[in-house]
Order: sequence, then C-alpha cells, then structure tokens
Amino acid sequence: MKRLTLFPKTFLASISMLAAMIIIAHGLIYLLMPAVYLQQKQQTAESQIVDLSRQLRGQSADTMRQTARSFALRHNVTITLTIDGRDETFQGFQAVNIIAEQPVDTSLVTIAGEHIDPASIIIRTTTVRGSAGIVSVKLLADVESVNQAKATTLRILPYTMTASLLVALIFSYCYSQFITRPIRRIAKVTTAMQQLQPDAHYTGKGQDEIAVLGNNVNRLYDNLRRTIQSLERENAHITRLEKEKIAFLHAASHELKTPLASLRIMLENIQLGVTPAAERKQQLAESLATVDRLAAMVQDTLRTSQTAEQAVARQKTLRVDQLVEYVINDYQLLASTRKLVFAADLTPLKVRANPDMLQRVLSNVISNAVRYSNRGSTISVRIHHNVLSVTNQCKPLSTRECTRVFEPFYRLRQSRGKTNKIGSGIGLYTVKLLLDARGWSYQFTPVKDGVRFIIDFSTERQTTIANHRTTHTSKP
Repeated sequence: MKRLTLFPKTFLASISMLAAMIIIAHGLIYLLMPAVYLQQKQQTAESQIVDLSRQLRGQSADTMRQTARSFALRHNVTITLTIDGRDETFQGFQAVNIIAEQPVDTSLVTIAGEHIDPASIIIRTTTVRGSAGIVSVKLLADVESVNQAKATTLRILPYTMTASLLVALIFSYCYSQFITRPIRRIAKVTTAMQQLQPDAHYTGKGQDEIAVLGNNVNRLYDNLRRTIQSLERENAHITRLEKEKIAFLHAASHELKTPLASLRIMLENIQLGVTPAAERKQQLAESLATVDRLAAMVQDTLRTSQTAEQAVARQKTLRVDQLVEYVINDYQLLASTRKLVFAADLTPLKVRANPDMLQRVLSNVISNAVRYSNRGSTISVRIHHNVLSVTNQCKPLSTRECTRVFEPFYRLRQSRGKTNKIGSGIGLYTVKLLLDARGWSYQFTPVKDGVRFIIDFSTERQTTIANHRTTHTSKP
C-alpha cells in the first residue's frame, strides 16, 4: 500500500475536521433550536402575564376588558378574564372559543370543539384584585411555529450541509497547498543538499517556524560544507605528507647505502689483511667517522619522521625576535671563524608555535647562512611586517637549485663540481616540513651576490609589538 504524502494527509485531516464540525453544528441547530425557542416563549409568557396583571390590578371591569383586548392584539396572545363567574375571551390570533369551566389539567385542551396538543400552546394563569373583586386571568400563547420551524430546518439542512461541505472542501485544498508548499520546498532543497550540490539553498521568506526551519537548514548545510571542505583539505595535506614521508624514507635508505658499502669494504680489507698495516689506523679512523656520520644521519631521519606530528603540538606564545637573537648568539663562534658579521634589524613579533619547532627552523636557516656565506661577508637578519628574512652573500644559485634544496639529502655542489658533504642534507627539508605543517609560507630565492630565505608569519594569527630594535654585531 502506497503511503500518503504530506499534502493528502493535510487535506484529509482538514476536510475531516471541517466536515465533523459542520455535521455537529447542523445537528445541534436541529436539536437545540426548538428547545431554546420554546424556553424563550415560556419566559416571554411569564413576563407577559406579570405585565398584564400589573396593568389590570385595581381597575374596573370595563377597563380590564379594554386593557385585555388591547394587550391580546398587541402581543398576539389569547386572554381569558373570569369576571363575576363569567369567562370573557380576547383573542390575538384566529377566533376560537376555549371552553374551560374549571382549571384544565389534562393532556388535551378543548378549543372550539377541536383537540389541540397542549405542547403547541403555553397557558399561564393568575388572579388580580380589581375594583369589582377578584378576577381570574388566563393567558394562552401559540407555539405551533416552533414545530413548523423545526420541520423547515429539517428540509433545508441537506442544502446548507452540502454548501458548507463544498466550501470546506475548497478551503481545505487551499489551506493544504499553503501549508505544505514551503515544506515541500524544504524537502526539495534538502534532497539537493544530500547530493552536496553547492547552490542548494532555501530561499523562503517570513518569520514563522517554517522560515526559521529553512534558515536553520541553510546554516547547518553551510557548516557541513565548510567542515567537508576543511576535512578534504586536511586529508589532502595528510596524503601529501604521507607521500613525502615515503619519498623521504626511500631517499634515506638510498643515502645510507653508499657509506655503508664503503664502510663494509674498508672493514673487509682490514679483516683480510689487504690494507697495509701503516694504513689500518687511518682506515679505522675513517670508519669511525663514517659510523658517526651514519648515526647522525639516522638520528636526523628519526627526528624528521616525527616532525609533522610535533609541529603543532604544545604551542606557546613566543617572541620570534628573541629566538632569532638566541640562535645568532649560538652561531657567533662559528661565524667568527669565517670572519662573518650578523646585521640584525628585528621588529618584536609574537606568534603561537611549538618552541622546539620554531627554534629548529631558525637554527637550520641561520646555520645554512653561516656555512655557505662567503668568507668575511655579512649575514642580514630582518623582521618587518611579520616577515623574517635571512640574506647571505654566496655564489649565486639558480632558481632550480633554490627549489631543490628542500628535497631530502640534496646537497649543493661547490665550484669544483664536488658535492658538499657538510651536514646530512635534510636540514631545509625539515624546515619545509615544519613550516608546511604550521601553515606559514616561505621562500628561498636568489638575490644579487647571494640568496635570501623568507618566512611569512602573517598567514597565522600573531601580535606585533610597537617597539623596534636594531642591532649590529661587529666583526670579531
């Protein structure tokens, strides 16, 4: 069996309620109207007999007759006065003779020889004292019109009920359309939202509950889309990091093969006695140096594999300018051996970051500047407008080389064509991982007579301090 949709349900519910109300209303009219009308006539008869008694009280017989005749005609009732033992009747409707020699207490009243149902008349009696003595007063009111009205009502009820039901049918249809239209619109919009259509949006206006519901659905969908987009970006970022980690591990394994093979050959030569005794001590020293370099490389590899996860952990508010000064002081001794000078122009800057992560980034950048700068040159370190720049003088690099320095285990070649063996070759790769994980943008570009490394901290919320400090470290 097919389930009814919202419009048929609403239509059937409204037409059923209206039809029930119409039937109940017509039934109550048919049942209660005669009783209410009869009660009203009885109350009117009571008030009329009281009013007539007041007018007749203390009057003469002739005055009583005139008053009764006038009252009967004015109120369309029949009045019977018993004066000196004789009944005198004054009719307000068709002439009938009412014979009642003694008080009537039967189911029938004899009027002009006809039998009349007492339910069709109302009889009220009383006595008044006139100038000639006690006078009996009887008032008869016709209520036959009640039965006639009841019969008439019964005849017209089918027509009025049919007309009422027709109006209810039209009203229920219009009402159901009006009520269900915005709900159907919301259902259509939510179906489009279920398919994640970007333009799905409820456009209904108003201040009622349905409009509030539609606006809430819009806000919920907007939040959902933002969440999905954020998750997609995060997933893409995680996927990229995983690919980089796999590539890094492949590069690390490849990088370890050559020194391990060299170490094995030297040790085998010593074991087999191929190496002269005079050279064994030197080869053992070279082997130990190779082992130390491999240990450092493995340690750097392990640390780098955890870099992305630790980059956003345990964040604190840090002063970048103070950390830069601290790192510069660490490299002063190494710089002095190469006659290098630091020119620091630092605007105080606060950021939220992991202290170890930020110090590691700054240490790698500044250490590279110290190692690869021309002897006796100046290293410029500046912080302005939330941007840190480190510029050092060296042999100019190509744009391709500036891009490749972020690859794991990539080493610059010296002027004689030999690969520089200083360091493990993953320093700037670690910097790249840390900055990417933190969301800060960076650049490594060639400039006149050197290169420049730039980190833009404005991509994350930070606070700048109004003070400004410029320092120059003289040549030792």
